[in-house]
Amino acid sequence: MKVGLAIYDRLRNTSAVSDIVSTRIYPNVAPQISATFPFIVYTVNGVTPNDTKEGVSSLDVNDVMVMCYSKTYTQAADLADKVRTALDRMPEATYNNVKIQSSQFEGYNDSFSANAGDEGIYVKSLDFNIRQIIP
Repeated sequence: MKVGLAIYDRLRNTSAVSDIVSTRIYPNVAPQISATFPFIVYTVNGVTPNDTKEGVSSLDVNDVMVMCYSKTYTQAADLADKVRTALDRMPEATYNNVKIQSSQFEGYNDSFSANAGDEGIYVKSLDFNIRQIIP
C-alpha cells in the first residue's frame, strides 16, 4: 500500500521529469493555492492482490493513474512522454523502500478544463499497472 512512495521516488529522480516539474509531484491532489504549472498528480485507483493459501499476498498489482497538468498542450504532451518513459517497464528495484517487480503502461487520455484559470488547463492522464513485491 506504499506504491505511491515508489512512484514519487522514480519520477523525482528521473531528471527528464524533474527538470520540468521539480518537486511538484503530488499524491491524489495538488495544493490549490500554491500549485505552479506544470505539475503531476498521481493516484492509486485500486489493487489486485495475489491470493495465496499461506497468508498475506506477496505480490500486489496496483492500478495507477498519473496526471500531467500544464497551461499548454505541447508541454503537457512532453511531460506525459517523459513520465511514460520513467514508469513504463521500470526495472525490478527498490524505490523509496518499496520493492517494485515491474510496471506496464496501459494507455492515456487527453482532457482540457476550460473552467480552470484564465486560459484553461491541459491534462494528460496515463494509466499503469505496477507490480509491488510485498515483504
